[in-house]
Amino acid sequence: MEQPLLLRPGRIGSLALEHRILMGAMHLGIEGEPSRLPQLIAFYVERVRGGAALIVTGNAAVLPEGGGHGMFCLTDPEHRRQLEELAAAVRRSGGRLALQLAHRGRYATSRETGLTPLAPSPVPSRLTKEMPAEMTAEDIARLKEAFADAAAFAASAGFAAIEIMGSEGYLLNEFASPLTNRRTDEYGGDSEARMKLCLEIVSDIRERVGREFPVIYRMSGDDCMEGSTTREETLSFARRLEQCGVDALNVGIGWHESTIPTVGAIVPAGGYAHVAAAVKAAVSIPVIGANRIHTPEIAMQVVARGDMDFVAPARPWLADPSFARKIADADRDALNLCVSCNQACLDHTLGHPPKPVGCLVNPRTGSESVGLKPADRPLEVAVVGGGVAGLQAAKTAAERGHRVTLYEAENRLGGQFLLASQIPGKEVFRETVRYYRVALQRLGVDVRMNTAPSAAELDCYDRVIMATGVKPYVSEALEGAELPHVCAYPDILSGARPLGRRIVIVGGGGIGCDVAHYIAERMRLRPEVEAFFAERGCEAKHPVETSITLISRSEKVAKGVGPTSRWVLLGELRRRGVHVLKGFRAASITAEGVWAENGEDKQFLPADQVVLCTGQEPRVVLAEELDGRPGVEWAGGVSDAAELNAAKAIRHAYEIAAKI
Repeated sequence: MEQPLLLRPGRIGSLALEHRILMGAMHLGIEGEPSRLPQLIAFYVERVRGGAALIVTGNAAVLPEGGGHGMFCLTDPEHRRQLEELAAAVRRSGGRLALQLAHRGRYATSRETGLTPLAPSPVPSRLTKEMPAEMTAEDIARLKEAFADAAAFAASAGFAAIEIMGSEGYLLNEFASPLTNRRTDEYGGDSEARMKLCLEIVSDIRERVGREFPVIYRMSGDDCMEGSTTREETLSFARRLEQCGVDALNVGIGWHESTIPTVGAIVPAGGYAHVAAAVKAAVSIPVIGANRIHTPEIAMQVVARGDMDFVAPARPWLADPSFARKIADADRDALNLCVSCNQACLDHTLGHPPKPVGCLVNPRTGSESVGLKPADRPLEVAVVGGGVAGLQAAKTAAERGHRVTLYEAENRLGGQFLLASQIPGKEVFRETVRYYRVALQRLGVDVRMNTAPSAAELDCYDRVIMATGVKPYVSEALEGAELPHVCAYPDILSGARPLGRRIVIVGGGGIGCDVAHYIAERMRLRPEVEAFFAERGCEAKHPVETSITLISRSEKVAKGVGPTSRWVLLGELRRRGVHVLKGFRAASITAEGVWAENGEDKQFLPADQVVLCTGQEPRVVLAEELDGRPGVEWAGGVSDAAELNAAKAIRHAYEIAAKI
């Protein structure tokens, strides 16, 4: 049987690559700091060993005002020295590194650069809320020279290629779009004028580095912004880039301020492959794509279907540094899939202030330079609790050489994380549980299901890690919480309770909003059912009218949800008709409904079902028996349920097990 096209060799200009799986650009938030260069090198080298055919760096700013926090800037001699060292380290490890050249335009901020942001026209972004200055002719000349000089540096410094960042709403993309380019000179007006600067930059780079050095252009396949560049203009631009000597086109999707989700879990797998396919049909050079290409199945499908020539996912390489190698080895069971949660990656880079990138499902991300040291001597280790904290603790301890026994009181692993996999868009959480289950089996961990050990049974272990997780918190002051039509969120997500018709959800945090989303999706007809009847000229209607009301004490609903996911979640609630009552607290529950109060304002909400999403508290077991006993650690939510999320629990468990 022939090898899948995804795993066959490919070319980008003069660059011969052994397969079609690249690693897309990611800004890690530690670039440019001399003390963190070993950390950055270790991160990339581990992905080289994991099989990446070509790795594209995160943004390297060609000019200071186009950069930002924790970024390389190519006008800084020290940053150039670090980049040379980084490229050399990747080459020594057998890898290839492409330098992404960028200018953030109006997405740059003066609070990070100390300089006024520049843009084609003075059009502010709702993200930065800062007015950029319109670029002068001198600014444009300086920009063109900076790109050409940066490309020449990359070629001389040992990089295998460059990628010109012209997507995601950054400066070159801003010049191409009528939304942000309102100039009246030669660089503004019709589409030909708006693409002029981008094409000149490519031509200048080609003149500086020659024809043989590979040049990739990351173009916007779809801005996902109403009134922006049209499909016809985009395809014309792609053809012009090819004529100017670009070796490959990497098709980006959306701006940071787009109102259409582009990378979140709510986006169907491979959902934007058709955009790359349209570009591929317009040119003869290779086309690269990403955006929700996070599984081997989808990667193989989009390449075999001819939508693109190469895939360049980014976040999946955070989750598993051996993403390509495991695909090539057909070791799907061992692959730690990205769950597209954004919690420790995009939420960190786009935060205020930004933080270094990590990964919810891979606590080693960003700490590769530290490594996981083998234990001085093997110990007998018990882990109590099979949620993600317990699973991570057991895996890490076993990887270090300890003999590990994992106890889980229920009949399945995953705990709250598995429960959360019922939420629309979070079904992939089951893949994380699968990954842990396979890893523990291969490491020889003794997994004992339906077992809650006593303190006496734990006496035979050298170390004990208690990871019993959390349970729903219900205030004793909430009158009516014991009524039969009242339940906590696990009862709903586990399917233990049938859904009512008039449902009130108490609690407007992340859990409450997720539960509202879950119920709203269960209440509607399945999309495939709607499609089945629609294709046959019929309309399928839901037989019963339902209502969902969410009571939020805070005026900011879903307050704890990360910025890149919160707006998507709230949008889904609006689309599904969930009524949100902001700034109210549930004062009491009666057999007929819920009394909600906001100062003097009182409202009665009729309900035949009330779901409590009022927080979590540690699920503490054996506390008195184990108190003061040496060698006992408390990991994850049972240690601290405040502001708990899976990333925090997994990281905490990893750190504990790494020190045993």
